[in-house]
This record gives sequence, C-alpha cells and structure tokens, in this order.
Amino acid sequence: MKLRIENLCCTIGERCLLDTLNTQVNSGEIMGIIGPNGAGKSTLLKHIAGILPCKNIFLDEKELSTLSVRERAKEIAYLSQFATTPSMSVLEVLELGRRAYSGMLLSTKDKALIEESIQHFNLSSLLERNIATLSGGERQKVLIAGALLQEPKVLLLDEPISHLDPKNQLEMLLAMRHVTQHKALITLIVLHDMQHAIHYTHRLLMLKNGRIIHDTPTKEIEASMLQTLFDVQTSLHVNNGHTFVYYGHHHDETHEKHHH
Repeated sequence: MKLRIENLCCTIGERCLLDTLNTQVNSGEIMGIIGPNGAGKSTLLKHIAGILPCKNIFLDEKELSTLSVRERAKEIAYLSQFATTPSMSVLEVLELGRRAYSGMLLSTKDKALIEESIQHFNLSSLLERNIATLSGGERQKVLIAGALLQEPKVLLLDEPISHLDPKNQLEMLLAMRHVTQHKALITLIVLHDMQHAIHYTHRLLMLKNGRIIHDTPTKEIEASMLQTLFDVQTSLHVNNGHTFVYYGHHHDETHEKHHH
C-alpha cells in the first residue's frame, strides 16, 4: 500500500502555504517531515488527515476526499501536537479507538485488542485515571495507543514528543518504529530534533516555504541539505555507525585569533 500526494497546493488569502507537493510513502516506512517554522509541515499533515481539503491525496488508487469521516477514521490516525484531551478515563480513550468499527457495542476482538494495547504501552495502572490529570508523557502514550487501536493504514504524528522528557521521547519513538514495521503502517512524523529524525526515519521530506527542497532516504542525508534547509552552518559526524548533527562552528574546530 502507498500514500501518494500529487501536486498538492494550499493557499490561504495571498499566502501560499504548500506549493505543488509531490511525494509518496510506502507501508512499513517512516517519513520524517522536517524544516523551519512556517514551512508547511503541520499543514501537510492536516491535508492528509482531512482537516483541510484532501484532494490530490491517494491511498493506493483511492482519493481520500471521497471517503466519509468514518471511513477515513479507519484508514488514518492523526495525533496533533496540541491534541485537546477530552475529560475521559484512559480506558474510555482506548475504547474510543475501536468505535469506528463497532459503534457503541465492543466485540470480543475489540476487547482483546484493547487489552493487548494496555500491556504493550504499560497502561494497566492508569485505566481509571482521567486523561486530563496525566503527565505529558503518559497522556501522549494513551493518545497514541488510542490512535493505533483504530488499526489505521496511515499514522500521522505532528511533533508528538516535543513536550516529553528523554525517557518518554525514546519510548514513543521506539513504539512508533515497532508498530510501523509490525503493522506495515505508512507513518509520517513531524520532528524538530534532527538527531531523532536521522535515527528513527527511513526517509526525510524537507520543507521550506511550502516547497519540497529534498525528499531523500535518511541514510543519504548530507550536511549541505540541512544547511540549505535551516540557513545555518551544519556538519554531520559519524561515530560507531551513528550520525550526529552539529550546527554552527563545531567545538573541535578552532576559530580563535591570536594577537601578538
């Protein structure tokens, strides 16, 4: 299965937010969307999610704009950076993830999937808690668990780890990688941290001023691409098979002037 975007444009007033985007993502693949603020990253995800018009976006040969809201909920799960959390218990949030399939009455299969999710995300001690009272990391875990219970084909994550501590960031990224590969999802994630983008994605879509300036396999990334993208001097260093990104003058370069 593949998600295909053809000549996607978005103009609000005089402002062009997305300018003729073309790309495709295959199942089992994580595409990281990176770029400076205002580049159009969140706007792109909103189009795919159907929050903004989704003409010119196809899941295999099906144009997303032809789907009903309920059909789309079965295909696409979207977790926004500013997800509002309703006043519900954790268990109710998880059950909501199955409602697109079962309506109000949950089947034995639904209950088994919810139980599996509770174990996978280690949520058993939180089930009765109101989601609004959880810490940022716990809340994000519950929301992603609920999103995955929709059994979507496409998972859209808009900066899902921005407000999490390092332990929860790592848990979230590992969970994303695990489910993408095991459930053959098409995953698009907006990330701010280039280190995470390099370690946890297969492809990088680089957006600037609403245009794609690079669409490349992550392992083929070059410092010059990031330099153009962020307008800042960038260097990449490989250590034990891991790539590290440095901005500005790296500390092992000396730029001191010696006065006599």
